[in-house]
Amino acid sequence: MSSPTPLPQIAGYAIVLGLGFTFALFMNTITWIQVKFSKFSPNSASEFSAASRSLKTGLVVAGIVSSWTWSLTLLQSATQSYTMGISGGYWYAASGMLQITAFSIIASKVKINANRATTFAEVAYVRFGTMGHLSFLWCGIVCNAVVSSCILIGAGSVVTALTGINQYASLFLIPVGVAAYVAAGGLRATFICDATHTFVLLLILIGFSFYIIAVSDIVGSPGKLYDLLHSAAERWPVEGNYHGSYLTFRSRPGGIFAIQGLITGIGLVACDQGYWSRAIASNPSTTARAYFLGGIAWFSVPFCCGTMLGLTARGLGTLPDFPALSAHELGAGLAAVRTVSYLMGTTGSVLMLLLVFLSVTSALSAELIATSTLLSYDVYRHYFRPQATSQEIVTASRYLTALWAVFSASLASILCAVGITLGWLFYFLGVLTASGAIPIALTFLWKDLSKAGAVVGSIGGMIVALVVWLVTAKVYMGAISLDTLSNEWVSFAGNSAALLSGGILSVGLSLWRPANFDWEKVRQMAIVQEVSIPSSSSDGKDQDEGGPEGKWKVQDTKISENVQVVASEQSPLMADCLDIYQLNKTFKLYIVRSAALAFVVAIAIPAPLAGISYVFSREFFVFVMAVMFIWLFFAFFLVAILPLVESRRTLLKVLRAILHLESH
Repeated sequence: MSSPTPLPQIAGYAIVLGLGFTFALFMNTITWIQVKFSKFSPNSASEFSAASRSLKTGLVVAGIVSSWTWSLTLLQSATQSYTMGISGGYWYAASGMLQITAFSIIASKVKINANRATTFAEVAYVRFGTMGHLSFLWCGIVCNAVVSSCILIGAGSVVTALTGINQYASLFLIPVGVAAYVAAGGLRATFICDATHTFVLLLILIGFSFYIIAVSDIVGSPGKLYDLLHSAAERWPVEGNYHGSYLTFRSRPGGIFAIQGLITGIGLVACDQGYWSRAIASNPSTTARAYFLGGIAWFSVPFCCGTMLGLTARGLGTLPDFPALSAHELGAGLAAVRTVSYLMGTTGSVLMLLLVFLSVTSALSAELIATSTLLSYDVYRHYFRPQATSQEIVTASRYLTALWAVFSASLASILCAVGITLGWLFYFLGVLTASGAIPIALTFLWKDLSKAGAVVGSIGGMIVALVVWLVTAKVYMGAISLDTLSNEWVSFAGNSAALLSGGILSVGLSLWRPANFDWEKVRQMAIVQEVSIPSSSSDGKDQDEGGPEGKWKVQDTKISENVQVVASEQSPLMADCLDIYQLNKTFKLYIVRSAALAFVVAIAIPAPLAGISYVFSREFFVFVMAVMFIWLFFAFFLVAILPLVESRRTLLKVLRAILHLESH
């Protein structure tokens, strides 16, 4: 007989269906306002898939924070701190942040070398032909499939634990509302969704943190939490931690997890089209800055979940009435859920349900638009309809958005049915994606990357990683099973093999026979042409000249009697209004900034704490709590305040137009 849940099933359906459709209606209203009172229409392929390449820093920062804040982020970071101590949540946050900020370097090169691309796979076709295109397309689809499953499985486990809804029902119901507003509004709608969701999400996290540390009768202060964690270390010391403490950075499991998290993050950032979409959609002058600030802002989310929810769950475990977590519940990421439900009762359960719903819908919206973009541009347009017009691509994207929602729910259901948990998928992600990281990044950074290096590095590296992962489980653990494959050393071997083999194969083969690629071939890619049809014509015939003449080749300006295809006769760099000198300067600047940040976060802070075999004092633990709050408020400013400040003139203009105070 199942144990009672904190909330009734009706609460789960109210959130999953009621709030989902309410938000879809709200977002579709925003899209209608955008169409009526602005120059951007989601019926344009450029607007639907790339937000007309016009987004400013704040909205891109919100999109980055939101798309990287999966249910996995909220739940697994708490699990890592629960099992490993404070270093677990820190390394989860640091490893992900470093990958996002490092993408600021690549984002500058995207603008310089491939500003006309819509997907990273398009560039692979121009550089490496069909084999390279299919290899990168495979990496992207596989990554998006696993990420979509992670997002849904994490959300489904929380909804089921809190309300008792059938988990398979939640897996299929959650994507419905998300697909509705993504299909209508495209990428810009997902950015607006991201900003709205992340605003509420950060407010809830700030509320949880204040309640635990200042209001709760059970915890109520950093000092009380400090005492609870010392008691927990006496009862359940962490194997591999200094003195078994939860408040030390001298941690063997924490160090191993740091490397695994780093590798997983590298693979996800490089292979997930969602990150490329944001680099492409942002204004060229703000792309690198947006990624750098987005990574810094995102750090606050898993660090808060790990420090406040995960450590608190471990400390509360010393109390006799705190519900014990089974291995399956821990693997499902329920440590954070148990914490807020125990301390805040029904209010905490409702807020946690809302928190996870917000994270899953915004993150899933990013995956839906990313995958539909890959499928519409790199499958539909490339292999089935090379002459596809802008409107046809948008139509295909909308159907593919719905298709991917059903596919990801089905895949998540299959994974749940065979017993795969959120924690297992986290360790598997790096094995499956990290091999493509270096070849994909070098496609935009290094002219000597060869076709053989790109193909063998991405696909061959994936095969090598899977073999190493399975063989290590058999040799080290004696059998291949779900449990042995998620062992820390087995996962470490698979993750390391993926990144190293992908890098060695791609770089080695390219040094052997360098490509010496001419970047102008990518810079002169044709974007999908927008077609303007005059109100009157001389002969009454419609001639659609909007499709590309060949696969991603340059088109000249063409004018028929009825249809004008908008294309520039200038050089690509001038036509795209790119300041190459400034972009190269930005590229170098963010190499320095990213390296400096990596040094501080990965070496300057943790190395001394680990090297001196230090267990946090009460005063230092209070200091860490204060830093966490400051970081949360800084992230809130970047995500909630900055987009409003940057868009204030546009918002005022739209408001006046709505109120008929000025003509549009």
